[in-house]
Amino acid sequence: MLPIARYLRERGVSPREVFKRAEISPSDMFHESGWLPRELCFKLGLELEAIFGDRLPGAEIGHQARLTDFGLWGQTAMGAATLEDACRTACASVELLLQGAELHFRLTERHALLTFAYAGRSNYDPRQHIIGTLAVLRHVALLAGIPEAVGARFAFSSGRYGDCLESVFGPSIEFDSAFDGIVIDRDILTHRLRSKTARPDDLDPLQAPALLADIVKTALPYDSVTLDRIAPRLGLSSRTLQRRLHDWGFSFEEMVDDIRRTTALHLVRSENLSGMELAFSLGYSDPAHFVRAFRRWTNMTPGDYRQQALQTSPNGIESPS
Repeated sequence: MLPIARYLRERGVSPREVFKRAEISPSDMFHESGWLPRELCFKLGLELEAIFGDRLPGAEIGHQARLTDFGLWGQTAMGAATLEDACRTACASVELLLQGAELHFRLTERHALLTFAYAGRSNYDPRQHIIGTLAVLRHVALLAGIPEAVGARFAFSSGRYGDCLESVFGPSIEFDSAFDGIVIDRDILTHRLRSKTARPDDLDPLQAPALLADIVKTALPYDSVTLDRIAPRLGLSSRTLQRRLHDWGFSFEEMVDDIRRTTALHLVRSENLSGMELAFSLGYSDPAHFVRAFRRWTNMTPGDYRQQALQTSPNGIESPS
């Protein structure tokens, strides 16, 4: 998500507004699972297309992204000795990057292919996300430093997208292919990579957003969720953490409020806690403050929300996870 937020800000578009239109909240981005549901990803792609049209934002975002933007997946690919090792590593660790996706490496007589597809069906057109993913995969192929030996194939017709895609993927592109993927000349597979490892300075501590969410949730009961207290636990200054969150499109206060909201909803549904216990577990010294916040989030009291959950859930109140 960080490359998307960066792309939007560079073009004078508020990430906050675009994420809201795609119904993506801070808790979605900082969820403990570390994953944004792919339906939301595809919906976000459509929102971007509606804003930028023929510019194919998915392609531009993937093109401008760095492998270091993708955490451990990018680091392991960059740490490979040869291009073939990097491609095989990228495929083997694809679940670090995407869920519900298939990334395969196969060889033909003249080429190596990185083929990409999503498993199953979606309610939204995944094209923007597929194109963006291929642009990222092209970065893996470019680790060998020979762009002329790298091309792309697309399963859709060129339509009005040909020129835009050529500016991102180079002139060696084909449409109406049997697959979406990156094509690499076999001759460069054994080339030693120019940069075997990512420099520490390139790595963003917020590439593991679940860590930040976990730190915040752990600190909630102790009323210690302040920028000055959370930032050092990430090895960052307060100013740097605020700036990194701003790049995501959210303030520190908005992120904490949304984590507090999702935690509160879970606790009210799954735990039989008193109002005092709920308030303290979320960092409120006064239960009345918690009730006011809960009304702001849901337009209901905690008791009414729990009762509604009991009535609407087929299995009653959920068990704690």
